Amino acid sequence: MSNILDICPLVRQNAHMSTLHEIGNAVRTRRMEMGLTQDTLARISGLSRSTVNAVEKQSIGNLSISKAVALLESIGLSMSVTTTGATHASSSHRKVAPARSALERAAATAGVSYQSAMTARQLETALVTDDAPLRIRPHLQVLLDEAPVSLLAKVVDEIHAEKGMAKARVWDRMRHLAHELQCFRPMWQ
Repeated sequence: MSNILDICPLVRQNAHMSTLHEIGNAVRTRRMEMGLTQDTLARISGLSRSTVNAVEKQSIGNLSISKAVALLESIGLSMSVTTTGATHASSSHRKVAPARSALERAAATAGVSYQSAMTARQLETALVTDDAPLRIRPHLQVLLDEAPVSLLAKVVDEIHAEKGMAKARVWDRMRHLAHELQCFRPMWQ
């Protein structure tokens, strides 16, 4: 019986270290893809640079859930809790409408205030070819300043998956457009 008690703290510690490892790697990867410094990420997440650094190096002793969520959400990531072995029998019988692509959702988000909408194709072209026609520039500015970072991250992931374009290059293009359009969001500074 004492062996089990001796092992349990190690199991808990290993699970905690695994989670911090996953968070640290995900934050570092996304931050670098986005072209952000640790200082900039600290500013947009509301945390200190030393906390960001410790998370990325997985050397942080204790990371509260609120700090982890703030850090992850600032770069379009999230945490979830799932149960293992759970089945969803009731959901397997429901018909689910096909989801719109991230590009479609982003284009629709950016066009809410305008008479003419920006299409997903126009958005994709602007991010892939560096060609942003004047008629969609206001839409792009709204998108880059106001869309949730998680939606922007999904757009990057979608372009990467469909066009084979490096994620860092798509983030770079977004940043370039944000500078051209004089966007105010701190992540573009």
